[in-house]
Amino acid sequence: MRSMLTAFALGLCTFTALAVETSVTAPPLLTVLLSVDGRVSDPALAELKSELNDIMRDTGRRLDVRLRQQAAPDESFEDVVLVKLRGTCAMQRDYPFMDERGPLAWSHSTDGAILPFAEVSCDRIARSVSTALTVFEQRQADKYLGRALGRVLAHELYHILGKTHEHNTDGSIAKPAISAKQLISDKKLGFDVRDLNRMLP
Repeated sequence: MRSMLTAFALGLCTFTALAVETSVTAPPLLTVLLSVDGRVSDPALAELKSELNDIMRDTGRRLDVRLRQQAAPDESFEDVVLVKLRGTCAMQRDYPFMDERGPLAWSHSTDGAILPFAEVSCDRIARSVSTALTVFEQRQADKYLGRALGRVLAHELYHILGKTHEHNTDGSIAKPAISAKQLISDKKLGFDVRDLNRMLP
């Protein structure tokens, strides 16, 4: 970056270019490593990454989301969260009865301190998504599943990065419950200022 210093002397105009060194610090990098114990569809995984990056953009971090097997054995990370995707992360034609009252995802803690580990129930989320899809949306069912997975995971990252068990009651994605329609809605979901302040790097 260069700035120009203009000096006027005795009616003569001279220009001196002064080099100004600038230091730009990149936002901290958060790596999210996904491990899958069942099948995951490519459209669902791609949409999960896209949705999660979109939601987390305002948290002051860069995001690197990938499968755990894509990480080198000796790789080191600036900051990392491990996520277990449980069940089948792909939409199916029919779902057996499932009690939908349980959690869609959960993070782990020890002595009240939240750890950088989370688990996501693909089966429960897929079941919830299936109840909200229109006939038209069913053609892209895996994409909507990925959107829902990204939103649920963003909620868990709020707890982990904010180091808090508390929820937001004012309608952000940090609220305690999100409906099936909200999980797949085209309307953007995100965090409010209080949520973002809690997650500051």
